[in-house]
Amino acid sequence: NSEVGHNALGAGRVFAQGASLVAQSIQSKEMFQSDVWKQLVGRVNVNQSTFHLIGLISDGNVHSHMDHLKAMLDELSNDSVQRVRIHVLLDGRDVPARSALTYVEQLEDWLRDINQASQRDYAIASGGGRMLVTMDRYQAEWGMVETGWKTHVLGDAPRFGSAKEAIESAYEDSDLIDQYIPAFVIDDEDGAPIGTVEDGDSVVLFNFRGDRAIEISMAFDNDDFPYFDRKRRPDVLYAGMMQYDGDEQLPQKFLVDPPAIDKPISHYLCQLNIPSFAISETQKYGHVTYFWNGNNSGYINEAIEEYIEIESDKIPFDQRPEMKAYEITDKTIELLQSGKFKFGRINYP
Repeated sequence: NSEVGHNALGAGRVFAQGASLVAQSIQSKEMFQSDVWKQLVGRVNVNQSTFHLIGLISDGNVHSHMDHLKAMLDELSNDSVQRVRIHVLLDGRDVPARSALTYVEQLEDWLRDINQASQRDYAIASGGGRMLVTMDRYQAEWGMVETGWKTHVLGDAPRFGSAKEAIESAYEDSDLIDQYIPAFVIDDEDGAPIGTVEDGDSVVLFNFRGDRAIEISMAFDNDDFPYFDRKRRPDVLYAGMMQYDGDEQLPQKFLVDPPAIDKPISHYLCQLNIPSFAISETQKYGHVTYFWNGNNSGYINEAIEEYIEIESDKIPFDQRPEMKAYEITDKTIELLQSGKFKFGRINYP
Protein backbone atom coordinates (compact mmCIF):
# COMPACT_ATOMS: atom_id res chain seq x y z
CA ASN A 1 0.00 0.00 0.00
CA SER A 2 1.00 3.63 -0.26
CA GLU A 3 2.14 3.92 3.37
CA VAL A 4 4.55 0.98 3.05
CA GLY A 5 5.64 2.16 -0.39
CA HIS A 6 6.57 5.64 0.74
CA ASN A 7 8.40 4.27 3.79
CA ALA A 8 10.48 2.10 1.46
CA LEU A 9 11.06 4.87 -1.09
CA GLY A 10 12.12 7.35 1.58
CA ALA A 11 14.32 4.87 3.45
CA GLY A 12 15.79 3.16 0.40
CA ARG A 13 15.20 -0.15 2.19
CA VAL A 14 12.30 -2.46 2.96
CA PHE A 15 11.10 -2.72 6.58
CA ALA A 16 8.59 -5.08 8.14
CA GLN A 17 5.38 -3.07 8.37
CA GLY A 18 2.10 -2.94 10.27
CA ALA A 19 0.37 -6.05 8.97
CA SER A 20 3.45 -8.25 9.32
CA LEU A 21 4.39 -6.90 12.73
CA VAL A 22 0.86 -7.40 14.09
CA ALA A 23 0.59 -10.92 12.67
CA GLN A 24 3.95 -11.84 14.22
CA SER A 25 2.94 -10.36 17.57
CA ILE A 26 -0.32 -12.29 17.60
CA GLN A 27 1.27 -15.56 16.53
CA SER A 28 3.94 -15.31 19.20
CA LYS A 29 1.33 -14.19 21.78
CA GLU A 30 3.59 -11.20 22.52
CA MET A 31 0.65 -8.81 22.06
CA PHE A 32 -1.44 -10.60 24.66
CA GLN A 33 1.41 -10.81 27.13
CA SER A 34 2.10 -7.07 26.94
CA ASP A 35 1.48 -4.77 29.88
CA VAL A 36 -0.98 -2.68 27.84
CA TRP A 37 -3.17 -5.68 26.96
CA LYS A 38 -3.17 -6.80 30.59
CA GLN A 39 -4.16 -3.27 31.69
CA LEU A 40 -7.02 -3.13 29.17
CA VAL A 41 -8.37 -6.52 30.21
CA GLY A 42 -7.84 -5.94 33.91
CA ARG A 43 -9.75 -2.66 33.81
CA VAL A 44 -12.95 -4.16 32.39
CA ASN A 45 -12.76 -7.28 34.55
CA VAL A 46 -12.37 -5.22 37.73
CA ASN A 47 -15.04 -2.69 36.73
CA GLN A 48 -17.33 -5.30 35.13
CA SER A 49 -17.44 -2.89 32.20
CA THR A 50 -17.17 -3.13 28.41
CA PHE A 51 -14.22 -3.76 26.10
CA HIS A 52 -14.69 -1.84 22.82
CA LEU A 53 -13.00 -2.68 19.52
CA ILE A 54 -13.11 -0.07 16.73
CA GLY A 55 -11.78 -0.71 13.23
CA LEU A 56 -12.11 -1.57 9.59
CA ILE A 57 -13.61 -5.02 9.04
CA SER A 58 -12.18 -6.58 5.91
CA ASP A 59 -9.26 -8.72 4.81
CA GLY A 60 -7.82 -5.99 2.60
CA ASN A 61 -4.76 -5.93 4.90
CA VAL A 62 -4.11 -2.27 4.18
CA HIS A 63 -5.52 -0.74 7.36
CA SER A 64 -6.58 -3.87 9.25
CA HIS A 65 -7.31 -7.57 8.88
CA MET A 66 -10.23 -9.67 10.08
CA ASP A 67 -7.80 -12.33 11.32
CA HIS A 68 -6.40 -9.85 13.85
CA LEU A 69 -9.90 -9.07 15.11
CA LYS A 70 -10.73 -12.77 15.42
CA ALA A 71 -7.57 -13.42 17.44
CA MET A 72 -8.39 -10.55 19.79
CA LEU A 73 -11.96 -11.76 20.31
CA ASP A 74 -10.77 -15.27 21.11
CA GLU A 75 -8.18 -13.94 23.55
CA LEU A 76 -10.71 -11.68 25.26
CA SER A 77 -12.99 -14.65 25.83
CA ASN A 78 -10.04 -16.67 27.16
CA ASP A 79 -9.27 -13.73 29.49
CA SER A 80 -12.83 -13.95 30.89
CA VAL A 81 -13.93 -10.60 29.46
CA GLN A 82 -17.70 -10.82 29.67
CA ARG A 83 -18.86 -7.91 27.50
CA VAL A 84 -17.38 -6.76 24.18
CA ARG A 85 -18.77 -4.24 21.71
CA ILE A 86 -17.43 -3.88 18.17
CA HIS A 87 -17.73 -0.68 16.15
CA VAL A 88 -17.37 -1.71 12.53
CA LEU A 89 -16.01 0.50 9.77
CA LEU A 90 -17.00 -0.77 6.33
CA ASP A 91 -14.41 -0.97 3.58
CA GLY A 92 -15.42 -1.33 -0.06
CA ARG A 93 -12.14 0.23 -1.14
CA ASP A 94 -9.36 -2.28 -0.50
CA VAL A 95 -11.90 -5.07 -1.13
CA PRO A 96 -14.92 -5.32 -3.49
CA ALA A 97 -17.20 -2.27 -3.39
CA ARG A 98 -20.24 -4.12 -1.99
CA SER A 99 -18.73 -6.83 0.20
CA ALA A 100 -19.68 -5.50 3.65
CA LEU A 101 -22.34 -8.16 4.29
CA THR A 102 -19.75 -10.90 3.77
CA TYR A 103 -17.55 -9.51 6.54
CA VAL A 104 -20.42 -8.65 8.87
CA GLU A 105 -21.91 -12.14 8.54
CA GLN A 106 -18.49 -13.70 9.19
CA LEU A 107 -18.10 -11.54 12.30
CA GLU A 108 -21.62 -12.33 13.50
CA ASP A 109 -20.83 -16.05 13.19
CA TRP A 110 -17.72 -15.64 15.34
CA LEU A 111 -19.63 -13.69 17.97
CA ARG A 112 -22.43 -16.25 18.05
CA ASP A 113 -19.94 -19.08 18.56
CA ILE A 114 -18.18 -17.26 21.41
CA ASN A 115 -21.44 -16.26 23.09
CA GLN A 116 -22.85 -19.77 22.95
CA ALA A 117 -19.66 -21.56 23.99
CA SER A 118 -18.63 -19.25 26.82
CA GLN A 119 -21.81 -17.42 27.87
CA ARG A 120 -20.38 -14.08 26.76
CA ASP A 121 -22.10 -10.88 25.61
CA TYR A 122 -20.19 -9.94 22.45
CA ALA A 123 -21.98 -7.86 19.79
CA ILE A 124 -21.67 -5.26 17.03
CA ALA A 125 -22.65 -1.87 18.45
CA SER A 126 -22.25 0.66 15.64
CA GLY A 127 -20.68 1.30 12.27
CA GLY A 128 -20.55 3.11 8.96
CA GLY A 129 -18.57 3.52 5.77
CA ARG A 130 -14.91 4.47 6.03
CA MET A 131 -15.26 7.61 3.90
CA LEU A 132 -18.03 9.04 6.07
CA VAL A 133 -17.22 7.77 9.56
CA THR A 134 -14.08 8.03 11.75
CA MET A 135 -11.30 7.42 9.22
CA ASP A 136 -10.31 10.91 8.09
CA ARG A 137 -6.62 11.63 7.51
CA TYR A 138 -4.36 14.68 7.50
CA GLN A 139 -7.14 16.68 9.19
CA ALA A 140 -8.88 17.06 5.85
CA GLU A 141 -12.42 16.62 7.20
CA TRP A 142 -12.86 16.59 10.96
CA GLY A 143 -16.61 16.10 10.42
CA MET A 144 -15.92 12.45 9.62
CA VAL A 145 -14.25 12.00 13.00
CA GLU A 146 -17.04 13.86 14.79
CA THR A 147 -19.57 11.52 13.14
CA GLY A 148 -17.53 8.56 14.36
CA TRP A 149 -17.36 9.95 17.90
CA LYS A 150 -21.11 10.54 17.99
CA THR A 151 -21.75 7.06 16.58
CA HIS A 152 -19.30 4.88 18.54
CA VAL A 153 -19.07 6.81 21.80
CA LEU A 154 -22.40 8.60 22.20
CA GLY A 155 -24.69 6.23 20.29
CA ASP A 156 -26.02 9.16 18.28
CA ALA A 157 -26.87 7.92 14.78
CA PRO A 158 -29.83 6.27 13.01
CA ARG A 159 -30.86 3.08 14.85
CA PHE A 160 -31.17 -0.42 13.44
CA GLY A 161 -31.76 -3.86 14.86
CA SER A 162 -28.54 -5.24 13.38
CA ALA A 163 -25.58 -4.27 11.22
CA LYS A 164 -27.00 -6.43 8.44
CA GLU A 165 -30.25 -4.48 8.55
CA ALA A 166 -28.34 -1.17 8.37
CA ILE A 167 -26.32 -2.30 5.35
CA GLU A 168 -29.32 -3.72 3.52
CA SER A 169 -31.17 -0.47 4.13
CA ALA A 170 -28.26 1.49 2.62
CA TYR A 171 -28.14 -0.87 -0.36
CA GLU A 172 -31.64 0.24 -1.34
CA ASP A 173 -29.71 2.99 -3.10
CA SER A 174 -28.33 0.91 -5.96
CA ASP A 175 -25.42 3.30 -6.52
CA LEU A 176 -24.20 3.30 -2.92
CA ILE A 177 -21.01 1.39 -2.12
CA ASP A 178 -19.69 0.29 1.26
CA GLN A 179 -17.30 3.14 1.98
CA TYR A 180 -20.21 5.61 1.82
CA ILE A 181 -22.73 3.72 3.98
CA PRO A 182 -24.10 6.21 6.53
CA ALA A 183 -23.37 5.87 10.24
CA PHE A 184 -25.60 3.53 12.22
CA VAL A 185 -26.14 2.41 15.81
CA ILE A 186 -27.53 -0.95 16.92
CA ASP A 187 -30.27 -0.72 19.54
CA ASP A 188 -31.64 -3.20 22.05
CA GLU A 189 -35.21 -4.40 22.57
CA ASP A 190 -36.01 -1.20 24.44
CA GLY A 191 -34.67 1.01 21.67
CA ALA A 192 -31.50 2.09 23.51
CA PRO A 193 -27.99 1.86 21.98
CA ILE A 194 -26.39 -1.44 22.96
CA GLY A 195 -22.80 -0.22 23.08
CA THR A 196 -22.04 3.39 23.99
CA VAL A 197 -18.61 4.04 25.49
CA GLU A 198 -18.81 4.73 29.22
CA ASP A 199 -16.57 5.53 32.19
CA GLY A 200 -14.48 2.52 33.20
CA ASP A 201 -14.43 0.94 29.73
CA SER A 202 -11.42 -0.08 27.63
CA VAL A 203 -11.16 0.88 23.95
CA VAL A 204 -8.83 -0.49 21.27
CA LEU A 205 -8.55 0.79 17.72
CA PHE A 206 -7.47 -2.34 15.87
CA ASN A 207 -6.37 -0.65 12.63
CA PHE A 208 -2.61 -0.95 12.26
CA ARG A 209 -2.09 1.76 9.64
CA GLY A 210 -1.54 5.20 11.06
CA ASP A 211 -2.79 7.88 8.69
CA ARG A 212 -6.52 7.28 9.18
CA ALA A 213 -6.15 6.35 12.86
CA ILE A 214 -4.52 9.51 14.21
CA GLU A 215 -7.52 11.82 14.49
CA ILE A 216 -9.86 9.48 16.37
CA SER A 217 -6.92 8.70 18.66
CA MET A 218 -6.56 12.43 19.34
CA ALA A 219 -10.25 12.57 20.27
CA PHE A 220 -9.77 9.83 22.88
CA ASP A 221 -6.30 10.83 24.13
CA ASN A 222 -6.01 14.61 24.07
CA ASP A 223 -7.19 16.87 26.89
CA ASP A 224 -6.88 19.95 24.68
CA PHE A 225 -9.14 19.19 21.72
CA PRO A 226 -10.50 22.15 19.69
CA TYR A 227 -11.72 20.29 16.59
CA PHE A 228 -15.31 19.54 17.63
CA ASP A 229 -17.44 19.37 20.76
CA ARG A 230 -17.10 15.85 22.15
CA LYS A 231 -20.20 16.44 24.34
CA ARG A 232 -18.76 14.06 26.89
CA ARG A 233 -15.37 12.38 27.12
CA PRO A 234 -15.69 9.10 29.01
CA ASP A 235 -12.94 8.00 31.37
CA VAL A 236 -11.56 5.06 29.37
CA LEU A 237 -8.27 3.28 28.84
CA TYR A 238 -7.56 3.78 25.13
CA ALA A 239 -4.95 1.99 23.03
CA GLY A 240 -4.10 1.70 19.36
CA MET A 241 -2.98 -1.44 17.62
CA MET A 242 0.24 0.53 17.04
CA GLN A 243 1.50 3.99 17.89
CA TYR A 244 0.32 5.96 14.90
CA ASP A 245 2.49 9.06 15.36
CA GLY A 246 5.81 8.64 17.14
CA ASP A 247 6.59 12.37 17.26
CA GLU A 248 3.30 13.20 18.97
CA GLN A 249 3.36 9.99 21.07
CA LEU A 250 -0.12 9.17 19.77
CA PRO A 251 -1.73 7.21 21.17
CA GLN A 252 0.12 6.99 24.45
CA LYS A 253 -0.70 3.29 24.80
CA PHE A 254 -0.41 0.75 21.99
CA LEU A 255 -0.18 -3.02 21.54
CA VAL A 256 2.53 -3.52 18.90
CA ASP A 257 5.74 -1.53 18.54
CA PRO A 258 5.94 0.27 15.16
CA PRO A 259 8.87 -0.34 12.80
CA ALA A 260 11.99 1.62 13.64
CA ILE A 261 12.96 3.25 10.33
CA ASP A 262 16.35 4.91 10.47
CA LYS A 263 18.48 6.90 8.02
CA PRO A 264 15.88 8.00 5.44
CA ILE A 265 17.21 9.82 2.40
CA SER A 266 15.90 13.15 3.73
CA HIS A 267 18.38 13.00 6.62
CA TYR A 268 21.18 12.24 4.16
CA LEU A 269 20.23 15.19 1.93
CA CYS A 270 20.04 17.57 4.88
CA GLN A 271 23.42 16.44 6.19
CA LEU A 272 24.88 17.24 2.76
CA ASN A 273 23.04 20.60 2.70
CA ILE A 274 21.12 19.63 -0.44
CA PRO A 275 17.87 21.63 -0.79
CA SER A 276 14.74 19.59 -1.49
CA PHE A 277 10.98 19.95 -1.82
CA ALA A 278 7.97 17.69 -1.28
CA ILE A 279 4.56 18.37 -2.78
CA SER A 280 1.17 16.73 -2.97
CA GLU A 281 -2.43 17.46 -2.14
CA THR A 282 -3.89 16.69 1.27
CA GLN A 283 -4.67 13.06 0.48
CA LYS A 284 -1.01 12.15 -0.03
CA TYR A 285 0.80 15.04 1.62
CA GLY A 286 1.69 12.92 4.64
CA HIS A 287 3.09 10.25 2.35
CA VAL A 288 5.73 12.54 0.82
CA THR A 289 6.54 14.01 4.25
CA TYR A 290 5.68 11.86 7.31
CA PHE A 291 5.96 8.39 5.74
CA TRP A 292 8.85 9.36 3.45
CA ASN A 293 10.79 10.58 6.48
CA GLY A 294 10.49 7.29 8.35
CA ASN A 295 7.20 8.03 10.19
CA ASN A 296 8.32 11.37 11.56
CA SER A 297 6.33 14.60 11.43
CA GLY A 298 7.70 17.99 10.51
CA TYR A 299 10.82 19.21 8.82
CA ILE A 300 14.28 17.75 9.27
CA ASN A 301 15.88 21.08 8.33
CA GLU A 302 13.35 23.74 7.41
CA ALA A 303 16.11 26.03 6.15
CA ILE A 304 16.73 23.80 3.12
CA GLU A 305 13.44 21.89 2.80
CA GLU A 306 10.07 23.08 1.51
CA TYR A 307 6.91 21.02 2.05
CA ILE A 308 3.82 22.10 0.12
CA GLU A 309 0.30 20.84 0.74
CA ILE A 310 -2.42 21.73 -1.75
CA GLU A 311 -5.79 21.28 -0.06
CA SER A 312 -7.84 18.41 -1.50
CA ASP A 313 -11.43 18.88 -2.61
CA LYS A 314 -14.01 17.64 -0.13
CA ILE A 315 -16.07 15.72 -2.68
CA PRO A 316 -16.08 12.04 -3.71
CA PHE A 317 -13.00 11.66 -5.85
CA ASP A 318 -14.81 9.82 -8.63
CA GLN A 319 -16.62 13.12 -9.28
CA ARG A 320 -13.27 14.79 -9.97
CA PRO A 321 -10.73 12.09 -10.85
CA GLU A 322 -8.01 14.60 -11.80
CA MET A 323 -8.18 15.84 -8.19
CA LYS A 324 -5.47 18.52 -7.79
CA ALA A 325 -3.13 17.36 -10.58
CA TYR A 326 -3.16 20.73 -12.36
CA GLU A 327 -2.41 22.70 -9.21
CA ILE A 328 0.38 20.29 -8.20
CA THR A 329 1.87 20.58 -11.70
CA ASP A 330 1.80 24.39 -11.74
CA LYS A 331 3.41 24.65 -8.31
CA THR A 332 6.04 22.02 -9.16
CA ILE A 333 7.05 23.89 -12.33
CA GLU A 334 7.38 27.04 -10.23
CA LEU A 335 9.62 25.20 -7.74
CA LEU A 336 11.81 23.74 -10.50
CA GLN A 337 12.16 27.05 -12.34
CA SER A 338 13.27 28.77 -9.15
CA GLY A 339 16.57 26.93 -9.41
CA LYS A 340 16.58 26.60 -5.63
CA PHE A 341 16.17 22.83 -5.32
CA LYS A 342 18.31 19.83 -6.27
CA PHE A 343 15.87 17.11 -5.21
CA GLY A 344 12.08 16.84 -5.25
CA ARG A 345 9.35 14.34 -4.58
CA ILE A 346 5.82 14.61 -5.96
CA ASN A 347 2.71 12.50 -5.46
CA TYR A 348 -0.27 12.78 -7.79
CA PRO A 349 -3.15 11.08 -5.96
